[in-house]
Amino acid sequence: MGYETTLYLVDVEIKSDSLAAVEKTIKTKKGKGVAKIRHFINEIAIDTVGFLQFRASGSYGSPYDPCEDDGTVPALQGKWSQAEAIAKWVSQHSCEGGMIVHHSCEGDGGAFGWEFDGQGNMRELALCAVGDWE
Repeated sequence: MGYETTLYLVDVEIKSDSLAAVEKTIKTKKGKGVAKIRHFINEIAIDTVGFLQFRASGSYGSPYDPCEDDGTVPALQGKWSQAEAIAKWVSQHSCEGGMIVHHSCEGDGGAFGWEFDGQGNMRELALCAVGDWE
């Protein structure tokens, strides 16, 4: 059982001082807080310009075709348990402005996520009304 979403990595640039640690975590699947988000770590890669992306794998589906340069995709569909733990781990390594966004694949159409400030902090994102009624 779980909530099926498409998980997007939006402009998640890895900080230069975190690059080696993130690469090591991706390679070894070990590190602080990694055990409960291993399903996420197994699917990520750092693209050619330093952004966190997903590997186009058989474990999760993607609505995107893989990048010809490195085989990555910006989103994967599946049941993403430990969503907040994933966001907390990413927040430690993301430059300012990166986001993780979940969009429901189920009938409710829900969307939620987190934005990162580049200093290890994050804030929740949600859909909300903007502007006046027309």
